[in-house]
Amino acid sequence: MAKGWVRLAVLCVCVFLLTGCWDRRELEERTSVLAIAVDMVEGHEGLYRLTVQIPIPLKIAGSSGQGGGNADAVKIMSVTGRTILDANNNLQIRLNQKLFLGHTRVLAVSEEVARKGIRDIMDTFRREPQIRRLLWPIVVKGEAATLLRFKPQLGQIPVVFLMDLIENGAKMGTIPDQTLGDYFSQTSNKAMQPFLNYVEASTTEVRWRGVAVFSDHKMVGTLNAVQSWSFLQLRNEERGGDVIIPLPGTNNGYVTFRPHFVKTRLDLKRRKNKGPHAAMFSCELEGDIVEVTAVMKMPPEEFIRQMQRLIKKEMDKRAKKLFHQLQKEYNSDVLKLGLALRAHHYRDYWQKHDWKKDFKNFPIDVDYTIKIRRLGMEMQ
Repeated sequence: MAKGWVRLAVLCVCVFLLTGCWDRRELEERTSVLAIAVDMVEGHEGLYRLTVQIPIPLKIAGSSGQGGGNADAVKIMSVTGRTILDANNNLQIRLNQKLFLGHTRVLAVSEEVARKGIRDIMDTFRREPQIRRLLWPIVVKGEAATLLRFKPQLGQIPVVFLMDLIENGAKMGTIPDQTLGDYFSQTSNKAMQPFLNYVEASTTEVRWRGVAVFSDHKMVGTLNAVQSWSFLQLRNEERGGDVIIPLPGTNNGYVTFRPHFVKTRLDLKRRKNKGPHAAMFSCELEGDIVEVTAVMKMPPEEFIRQMQRLIKKEMDKRAKKLFHQLQKEYNSDVLKLGLALRAHHYRDYWQKHDWKKDFKNFPIDVDYTIKIRRLGMEMQ
């Protein structure tokens, strides 16, 4: 009898110790947001317009409900507010369910907002625990809300189409995989500056235009697609896009080189008993010739040597133009050169200099090495 009471007491204690989902909320009781766009309200300085894209599960093709079209699959809502949180609260009072930001994948800001500064915007998202650090912050040329309203012909939900565009570009090494977490890390580090992807959207399509360069939290300029590919090669060892250059001595002849492997090394040239006085990027590109639009009457060995010289000249030219833009026009070290200086020359250089002022005139050079693996199949 005593053993029975002991067992019952132990069972009761265990029951009380069990935890339950006391604050659970079903998926049907949440309003998930896939994308957020931030614009300025025209004629009202200091007032933000927040636009969100909300999926409608019952109208998404393939769900248990009726399949719908692009216009039926998502709901676009816009509100205004003095701050992002103020706008978010104004949106919440228009909804019958609690907003949930855990599924948000894209944060779009207009170029106008980016150039004025996004410190206060990013502060809101940095403090919000629901926001995932793996979402993509993007600068949009023109109105950011256009990115949420465009209707892709190859997808049902606009944001999913954009996500696939960035993911596939990142896998191919042609688009930077720059997440919100990366942006936070870069702005918290005094040795580097942040950057974001730069896109242009219309009612029917979205196009990646390059990279938006920031100084602290303000956008100071852009790099086009070609310059962004050089930037990716030197900074992240990504292959970038195809290199198309004219063939000398031909009538509108072109050759296309497709990089496959990239290896980059940064050397900091040091003066005797002093800190570094110059930086040298050594970049090795290995790839294939995938297109030649003119007949080149020369042996394959000579053709390869000539192509390597032409491609090297073109890549050196692109990189030097990139350095000029970043140093003279934008004064923004997105190449992480300051990070290398602080790591390897902290006492003899970093402590004695103001890198934000010195970067503009710090000598930077580049040396490309081109290796052609194959010429592809030819028709005789």
